[in-house]
Amino acid sequence: MRALTVKTMKFDIFGRKILEVVRTKDQRLAFYCGNGGVKRKANDISIPSSLEEDELEEYIADLFHEWATEERNEIKRL
Repeated sequence: MRALTVKTMKFDIFGRKILEVVRTKDQRLAFYCGNGGVKRKANDISIPSSLEEDELEEYIADLFHEWATEERNEIKRL
């Protein structure tokens, strides 16, 4: 039996929320991170598995652009 390869990335979305993106072999799942390590699935986000890792920040910025302010205008990979 082959081990499942999982890659995890976290992003600070304009200083408002932390989003964790988990990639398995054939999909990407998104989770909102809360206090104390609590996570909940981000059912409102669908991330195409075809996106390359270096395209994720821009994709997430496009999804959440309404949250940007003059002071907080970046998606940061953590």
